Amino acid sequence: MLGDIKLRDPAHFDKIVEFYAEVSTKYDGLTEPYFLNVRRLYQRCLDEIFLERRFGGPFDTMLDVGCGTGAQVVFAAPHCRRVIGVDVSKESIEEARKKVDRLGLTNVEFRCADLSEANVAEGSVDCVISYGDVLSHIPWYERTLEGIARACRPGALLSFECDNKWYPGLLFRPEERAAALRTLSEGHARIWEVDGRRLEFNTFSHREMTALLRRHGFRLLRTYGFDFFTYLVPEQFHFETRPGWRREASMLLGRWDILWRGLWPVNRLGYSKIFFARKE
Repeated sequence: MLGDIKLRDPAHFDKIVEFYAEVSTKYDGLTEPYFLNVRRLYQRCLDEIFLERRFGGPFDTMLDVGCGTGAQVVFAAPHCRRVIGVDVSKESIEEARKKVDRLGLTNVEFRCADLSEANVAEGSVDCVISYGDVLSHIPWYERTLEGIARACRPGALLSFECDNKWYPGLLFRPEERAAALRTLSEGHARIWEVDGRRLEFNTFSHREMTALLRRHGFRLLRTYGFDFFTYLVPEQFHFETRPGWRREASMLLGRWDILWRGLWPVNRLGYSKIFFARKE
């Protein structure tokens, strides 16, 4: 039953590839409150990493795992000597290449492959980012963490997003709440309905992800939460396309999420979390 254990079936990955093939050309133009708010969160994180240099830098080589249509790649490129974008969706990679070509960036390369097949040299990168729930998408998330650790040189920064196990929305989702309570030792499988499709994700508890990072040689630096306040209201508010108070409420709550991202309870009980860690 979905939710009893994490997603393990490799065939699930084909659904993810198919979904991003379908949305690649319109992904950047999605204007539902959820997407607008999460892009603001990503931008806040990118500013901290590359402009404010809160985690070191400047960086020599940045790796974007699950780079999608390239928004993070093109932002980071002026601040790094070299940028590598890896994604399994050839359609998304094509959109990312168009951005790079329009901007005339010459220090960016893309590889359409799973990270394990992307031939990123061992110890060659000093910054890795992975936004958009990449680790939650894939059944072989630990293999991906292992590949990231192999690519990182000592002292490298890792910043990534994943779905969080415990969040306020469980109050309104009895089926998922029951699944979460059945698997206390680790995260569970979650269903997310978007763009008329049902996507399945792996979630992670804070303790579980911290242990995974330690196992692969990373030290946790900081954790941000997202979609804590927004999940205090019905989920349909997050995908409201019509102007009105529901849409405005979701946007306001999203701004509160970003403002409180590093503080409890948001940083522990958000729908998703962004981890910052350092390779030992």
